[in-house]
Amino acid sequence: MRNFPSWIAEKYIYAVVVSLLLLILWVIYLFQAGSIDAESARIYLQALTGIATLALLYYAYFNVESKREEDTARLELAVRPILIWELQSSNGGAALSYKTIKHPIYDFQATISLNGKSIRIDERHLDVSEAHPEAERKADLAGFIVKSLGKKQEGTMHLRFSYHSEAGGKYELYFTKEVLRQKNGFLFQHRKIISAKYPWRKDEVLF
Repeated sequence: MRNFPSWIAEKYIYAVVVSLLLLILWVIYLFQAGSIDAESARIYLQALTGIATLALLYYAYFNVESKREEDTARLELAVRPILIWELQSSNGGAALSYKTIKHPIYDFQATISLNGKSIRIDERHLDVSEAHPEAERKADLAGFIVKSLGKKQEGTMHLRFSYHSEAGGKYELYFTKEVLRQKNGFLFQHRKIISAKYPWRKDEVLF
């Protein structure tokens, strides 16, 4: 149902216009046959012409929007950055590592939530890690996790990432991952992607 207007515009615009033209011809025929007077014929013709004009304007607008989406997708795919991230535990600690491959990232923001508490990480710019290995970042989350878990042994972490490409398109990703407290640190498991929002799509993609 989400794509219903696009489906209508693509499949039925020609049928609508042809139907309206047939109705206009029918009104002209009725007038010629004397079934309606000139004033009624004029009103009918104006109404039908107005409807046909609106239908064509909508179709033109739909085509422009579709072309714009195609151009945006083509540009973004050419410079689309790929975010690589992982939650790691070592020596009793916990860290979020993140980097980008293929293309750089701008205005990176990560929000990590656990049991009603959250922490935010901001980066103005992330270089491509293939060319700049030092561009990979690590954020210490051990203290945040301990505080958020409290007396609990496990919980679900919610990770939201947003960033921009070189072309200015905004990407938004939403993940969850289970964390389990252990004697020697933490265990992270069951990573799941919930949704993704891409600059060439109006609606987010649900997984």
